[in-house]
Amino acid sequence: MRGLNRVMAIVLGIVLISAGNSWAQKVKPWKNITAKVGLQGLGGGSAHWIDFDADGWVDLFDGGTLWHNQQGKSFKKVESPGVGGGGTWGDFDGDGKIDFYTPGGGGRLLKNMGGGKFKHLEGAVPKLPMAAPMCAVWGDFSGDGLLDLYVGGYEAPAYQIDVRYRNQGNGTFKEVWRTKGAPNPARGLTTADFDEDGDLDIYVSNYRLVPNFLWQNDGKGNLANVSKAFGTDGDGGLGAWGHTIGSCFGDLDSDGRIDIFVGNFSHPPAYQDRPKFLRNLGKAKKFHFQDLSGQAGLRWQESYASPALGDFDNDGLLDLFFTTVYPGDKSVLYHNKGGFKFAEVPGAAGMDRPQTYQASWADWDNDGGLDLVVGGGLYQNPGHPGHWIKVRLVGSGPVNTTAIGAQVRIRVGGEKGRVITRQVTTGTGQGNQADAAMHFGLGDHSGEVTLEILWPGNRRQSVKTPVDRVVTVKFAGK
Repeated sequence: MRGLNRVMAIVLGIVLISAGNSWAQKVKPWKNITAKVGLQGLGGGSAHWIDFDADGWVDLFDGGTLWHNQQGKSFKKVESPGVGGGGTWGDFDGDGKIDFYTPGGGGRLLKNMGGGKFKHLEGAVPKLPMAAPMCAVWGDFSGDGLLDLYVGGYEAPAYQIDVRYRNQGNGTFKEVWRTKGAPNPARGLTTADFDEDGDLDIYVSNYRLVPNFLWQNDGKGNLANVSKAFGTDGDGGLGAWGHTIGSCFGDLDSDGRIDIFVGNFSHPPAYQDRPKFLRNLGKAKKFHFQDLSGQAGLRWQESYASPALGDFDNDGLLDLFFTTVYPGDKSVLYHNKGGFKFAEVPGAAGMDRPQTYQASWADWDNDGGLDLVVGGGLYQNPGHPGHWIKVRLVGSGPVNTTAIGAQVRIRVGGEKGRVITRQVTTGTGQGNQADAAMHFGLGDHSGEVTLEILWPGNRRQSVKTPVDRVVTVKFAGK
């Protein structure tokens, strides 16, 4: 907590929660600290928060430059790291150092050699079969503890296929699947174990008024598209869907279930699908989704693009930042009021950048407050009352070291309270990547908490810890 003692924080937390609809009017402007922390020249193409040297301080990659975090005080440009382009980060070989894959140039795998240097492993991943790859994510889709790749194709100008590669465990990858039937224009990929069975599922954001894909994993890497049956494809009944650019998995109502926010660009005709708030109905409803967009309160703009979810005020509910890409439209910040109702923060608290796909949250200085990179700038959280905890997971053996696909749940307020849920993923919105260290806002909960961890492979672990700190949990199991 920034400059507030614990008693004052709890009192203010109660006031803010009771403020209702007027709360969003009280959010302080966020400061642009880009130059102050040494990020002059920060690119605006994408934002990947990754700890490339495993020192406990999350670093930043903007698609062209790698920036090393100087222990929460500033950033320093890494000279000639050998890595560049849009892509996805994950430790594919289990050596504890995070690696990079970019679909650019037919696909390139770059191994982290340590010391801020990366080496292109030519031929390690087969050349991509599509002409215009747009996005990629890491995930242990086959359930063997090794990170695989899913790559989405866009259009060139015809729609392109998607392809999936399996990690062979010897430094090479093998194609095991590609799109069958009509191809699709994928622009964003995000992953989560939405059905809580211990394996990683995939949501594909498709553009051009075609349905999105929800790939449900059977635990062995066999994927079935259940989007229409589960209510996530976005069909408005007229045979047209949305221009989806990027989407996010996240527990939007703190009920312990992973929901979906679908980031749709949409022209004025009403038949074009608007941005969607989809609530996961849980095991009793076979993890189908309910569309609650109508009550959420999101103001329509034509050129919405890339969303990012994060609890900026530490009240235990995920808030929404959503970029735009047309002149005249501006990025928005929405405060989550609970119950799938959101209040717009005026002027996005000073972060209403126009025309950008870049948006990603991270607590880069480990002070308990989420900061945001958007539109080539780093904006500092002005501080909010509320306790917090930041959880970094480390896998081993049957669990990938990056812990991609793992979930953590924290119950606050007793049996009838909230179940705050976070997950580790490598894709958010279009081409961005959130910090693998999960941030939990806990509101006025100051006591010890229990981390209920669901590791990939349906392996479970419980850990008790005090709050207001960064904790690292290593996989303990078989």
